[in-house]
Amino acid sequence: MILTMGFNKRILKKENILKNLPNIMTYLDADAIICTDDFSREVYGLFRIGSSKEEIINLINKIK
Repeated sequence: MILTMGFNKRILKKENILKNLPNIMTYLDADAIICTDDFSREVYGLFRIGSSKEEIINLINKIK
């Protein structure tokens, strides 16, 4: 029997980040991330350094 592991990749863009604000921490948590714009790069950067959900949402509200 061969067991396979799931690989979760996500392409981030501003529109999808804004749609997923209630689940932002789960949305940003993936095995591979591709950022399509500066907005998503900044948001994902905060997630990667361990910022809280509130800090990330505050930044999003500031720069959207």
